[in-house]
Amino acid sequence: MFKTILVAVDGSTHATKALDAASDLAGRYAADLIVLSVYRHHSPLESTHSMVRGAEEIDPPDLTLGRLAREIVDTAVERARSQGAQVRDGLVKRGPPARTIVHTAEQQGVDAIVMGSRGLGDLEGHLLGSVSHKVTSMAKCTCITVK
Repeated sequence: MFKTILVAVDGSTHATKALDAASDLAGRYAADLIVLSVYRHHSPLESTHSMVRGAEEIDPPDLTLGRLAREIVDTAVERARSQGAQVRDGLVKRGPPARTIVHTAEQQGVDAIVMGSRGLGDLEGHLLGSVSHKVTSMAKCTCITVK
């Protein structure tokens, strides 16, 4: 049924549950698993740190967020492999989360997207709609939302 599954992770509890479900599905269907973390681009105008320079230089928010996303993906890949999943790739992308998840799924030719129902951006989800809801409405493949 599934040959390639993409799981979106952000370090939240719901994302960990989604990772476990995706790993289980990948094992059951002998599918490849792609682990993806998306972080939003932050311009220097969005950071008050860009206006103040102390004696010690700090990394731009974009670089810090990218590193954090890489750590999240690496940890998720290890967890999935420890559960017996065949991990094809661990990706970090920058951009609007829902659109980036859907675009990556299309690029990678996945059969299913698995994600948590709530992530680390809960406040924004309440105001603008959750990432999982947006992905489900935009994606052309099967979407599984894990609570």
